[in-house]
Amino acid sequence: MAAGLHDAVNDRERVVAAFRAGEAIYSAQGSPLYAALSKAGAEDPFILELASHAMKAAPPVHLFTSVHYMLLGGLTDPLARFFPTLSPEPTPPDEAWSDFRRFCDEHHEELRRLLETRPVQMTYVERCRTLLPPMCQVAEQSREPLNIIEIGCSAGVLLTFDHYAYELREGERVGPADAPFLLKGQLSGGPRLFMPRIGTRTGIDLNLIDARSEQDRRWMLATCFPELRDEQARLAQAMDIVVETDIRWLEGDALELIADAVAETPDPVCVYHSACLFYWPHEAKAALDERLCDMSGDRIIHRIGIEPSERFNNWQTGCTGSARNADYSSRPSGEITMTRYHRGDLERQVVALSGANFGSIWWND
Repeated sequence: MAAGLHDAVNDRERVVAAFRAGEAIYSAQGSPLYAALSKAGAEDPFILELASHAMKAAPPVHLFTSVHYMLLGGLTDPLARFFPTLSPEPTPPDEAWSDFRRFCDEHHEELRRLLETRPVQMTYVERCRTLLPPMCQVAEQSREPLNIIEIGCSAGVLLTFDHYAYELREGERVGPADAPFLLKGQLSGGPRLFMPRIGTRTGIDLNLIDARSEQDRRWMLATCFPELRDEQARLAQAMDIVVETDIRWLEGDALELIADAVAETPDPVCVYHSACLFYWPHEAKAALDERLCDMSGDRIIHRIGIEPSERFNNWQTGCTGSARNADYSSRPSGEITMTRYHRGDLERQVVALSGANFGSIWWND
């Protein structure tokens, strides 16, 4: 088989596999509409070919997001009645396929353009629930105000985490009294919670999202699963806060930008990332460590990582304390790591495990 044909076959198999897996994945994540569309799409050559132009990591959701984006833009189409973000009483999702298939056919060129030019940068402000505890620990270990740098910042809603209110332990509220919303979660164990004072904020992304741009905002809202209307509303509020916040934006490859970003940031500095480095190749992850080690010298650089984990099947193996002994209704799917760089060396540990929706955190006391 010729190399080009072999690659094409592999790409098609990859897309088919993603659609077949999507039925279970999107159902578990709270989107019966995307689950139903994934099931039918896995058997449709036209849809599979269209989705092959999407991001390799997520062809189904990239296509669904592109459709959602067009509908959120005010495009009138019968398909809108299946989207809870567009219809207060949506039609059952198992009836959506014929309209979805027709819509993709009628808007094939526009959808393909979106797939080829707009990457999926799914961000829920609820992810900040997982960021607050390790940020508190960094603040306890250093002085304040903390100066923060986010890798893979997207629209920047995690860079303004200190503007939101939290209740991660029952009856324990943290955050500004005038916060626009309260993020509730479950933290087992972990550090003392408070709201660290933040100094400078820097966001790095290969493709920055401008919260002042109507199109960029709509794209971000379209990445929210259509059933998650409350999450979409909070994301819109968070982007309003981003617009009013002083943030330095750096667009490009984080490996090329991180050294200057750290050098131009005063101490104490905390670098962090969430659902970002999981997609980096091993060599790139090692290169980031090397760059931060080189930058450490006489200063201390803190780093928080909140990333999906591949250690799902026996997740309690490496845990002690509350993370090992508690009985939970849902299994964790992510790890919170903390790394300390100093004098060219690093120390790293997994401090907690997080749930798939970033709402449950099991601290490794």
